[in-house]
Amino acid sequence: MKKRINALLISTIVCLSAAAASGCTVDIGGSTSSEGSEVVVEKSSSEEETTDMEETTDAEETSPSEDPDVTSGSEPVTDKKELPTYSDIEIFQENGIFPSGEYILGEEMPEGLYLFKADQTGHGVEGVYADPDENKQISAAYVHFDGSRVAELKGKGYVHFSWCTAYDLSKHPEIVNDPFTSSGMFIVGRDIQPGEYQLIPDEGEYGGYAEWHIYSSINCIAPVERASGYCADGDDIGKNTITLKEGEFLETQFCKVAE
Repeated sequence: MKKRINALLISTIVCLSAAAASGCTVDIGGSTSSEGSEVVVEKSSSEEETTDMEETTDAEETSPSEDPDVTSGSEPVTDKKELPTYSDIEIFQENGIFPSGEYILGEEMPEGLYLFKADQTGHGVEGVYADPDENKQISAAYVHFDGSRVAELKGKGYVHFSWCTAYDLSKHPEIVNDPFTSSGMFIVGRDIQPGEYQLIPDEGEYGGYAEWHIYSSINCIAPVERASGYCADGDDIGKNTITLKEGEFLETQFCKVAE
C-alpha cells in the first residue's frame, strides 16, 4: 500500500513539472490537462503604478502652456518696441527751437534765419564767436535787446545767447513778432509791411530816449545798415518818419511803431 502511494506521489510531481514546462494547466482533482491553453497573468501593483505615472507625464507634456504671457486662443505676447531716443541737440534741431546756451554754428545749430525772443527778464543777449571761450568775437556787436532780435547765422563759429529762446524761422513761420506793441527787430514783409511809419517812445525809466535802425542785411559777420536815428532829452522822435522796403530789417529800442 505504501508503495502504491509513493508511486502515485512521484507520478503527480512528474506531471506537474511537465505541465509547468509545457504551459498546460493541471487539475489535481483528476481532470485532464490541456496543452496550448492560455495562461492569465495579472499585473503586479508595481507595474500598474509605473503605467499610471507614464500616462500622467504624457498628459502634462501635451497640456497647454501655463506661461502668463500666452493666452489660450491668442498669439504670444511680444516685447514692446522701445521708442527712439534723441539727444537734446537732436530734439532742438528737429523742433527748430533752441534754449539759451552755446552751440556750434553749422553743426549743432544749423545755418539760417533765427528769431531770438527775450524771456521773462525782459531782455536777451546774443553773439557769435570764433572760439568757445568767447575771446574772439565774430558778430558786429554783442547785442543786448528787449523783446526780440532777428539774426542770419552763417559760416563757422560758436553761437552764444542768454535770457532768450531762438526759433528757426524756416520751421516757425507762425510766430508773431509785432513792432506795434513792443520794441525789437522785425522783418519787413513778414512782421510789418513796406511803407512809411512813425516811432513812439516808451514811457517809464527810458521814456526820454529811443533809437531805431534799418538794415538791408543782418548777416552775423557784417550787417549792412541803411539808416538810423534816435531821440534824447525830450526830442520828439515821432517827428521823424521812416520808410521801410520789402526784405529790410527794422530794429527799435525803447519805442514802438505807429502808422
